[in-house]
Amino acid sequence: MVVVDHQLRPESSQEACFVRELSEQHGLRCHILKWTDDKPETGVQEAARGARYQLIAKQTAVSGFEAVLLAHHLDDQAETFLDRLTRGSGLNGLGAMASDEPEGPAGLRLLRPFLGVPKSRLLATLEERDQKWCEDPSNESLKYKRSRLRSISSTLSEEGLSPSRIATTARQLRRAREALETVLAELFRQHVEEHPAGPVKTSTLVFRAQSEEFRLRLLILMIERVTGRVYQPKLRKIEALDHWILNNNAGRQTLGGAVLEIKRDTLFVWKEIGRSPPKVLENLRGEGNWDARFLFDVQAAAEAPSSSMAVSLGPLFNAPVDRRQVSWPNGWPREAFESAPVFWIGNGPVGVRCAASLIWHDAGRGGCEISLQRIPVPAKLARNYRTDLEGS
Repeated sequence: MVVVDHQLRPESSQEACFVRELSEQHGLRCHILKWTDDKPETGVQEAARGARYQLIAKQTAVSGFEAVLLAHHLDDQAETFLDRLTRGSGLNGLGAMASDEPEGPAGLRLLRPFLGVPKSRLLATLEERDQKWCEDPSNESLKYKRSRLRSISSTLSEEGLSPSRIATTARQLRRAREALETVLAELFRQHVEEHPAGPVKTSTLVFRAQSEEFRLRLLILMIERVTGRVYQPKLRKIEALDHWILNNNAGRQTLGGAVLEIKRDTLFVWKEIGRSPPKVLENLRGEGNWDARFLFDVQAAAEAPSSSMAVSLGPLFNAPVDRRQVSWPNGWPREAFESAPVFWIGNGPVGVRCAASLIWHDAGRGGCEISLQRIPVPAKLARNYRTDLEGS
């Protein structure tokens, strides 16, 4: 068991201790996780949610948990749907929560066994067993939007919009979203070429032949793949980019940390160096993640001199590489490889063949075994775009 003490109220520590005592009575070990960071003046609930999942993820890694069971119930599902509806959310948002979410926040697998059970039934079960519980008073505070939505629940139910019907609609929309994601994944697999070193490209003819929804989502997915970060653009921005691609046969745009260029019926997308270029990692040993785009494994021999033969990994644009010796790949702009990964030992690159080939090590040099692979396309695809109501 884990309980997160957000430390937003004086009573929170006492409530966390209550949960721990109750857990131990049932033979369950309980960890109290405290959110000790500075609290924002606005967006407190959203910040608390993010912190909560990060804390749980860290504890999961330490304890070796395979999944996290959450107590979200049917009424929570209805509130989530209504909250996202007021924000103008699309399929991704209105699909609400899943009973089994393999790739949830912070990379957690989330299970919600009570998602189809009303809160009233859960409380009745506790009363039947004479089991005490504690309530979070902030759930009743009209200061928070979810509380205000909760306060009109009975009125909505009188008009036929009960939590159970809302949850049914959310499930149907989730199925529609999952079907769309399946088609999008196949579209990406068939028509988008991913270079091992980072950039991607697709035919503008194929792109323009898709329906608007698929074009928008395909753009988001390509941007995410080259930048290595989750990207949820405003709807008007991604629509403007789509309009530009439909109406131009040449040119260049930037969005979300990516460069998009049209050349000879091809759309190229690559990571923009910008103000936050990929970092250089030094003295590598073991496994790790570089720039949220690549997984590396550096196994150095025990007798290798650590000072003069230290392995580094960084982007091509500031690596010790003689550009005249690089065999640039055909059919790609050279600029697309400025953020490509390069290994080097000391001041010399390791087995450079071209900016495209993952820069494999020179066999035997430095007594190292080096491997690098691109992070696979995630099972859970792009989160969708945002409307103007969903924030900046």
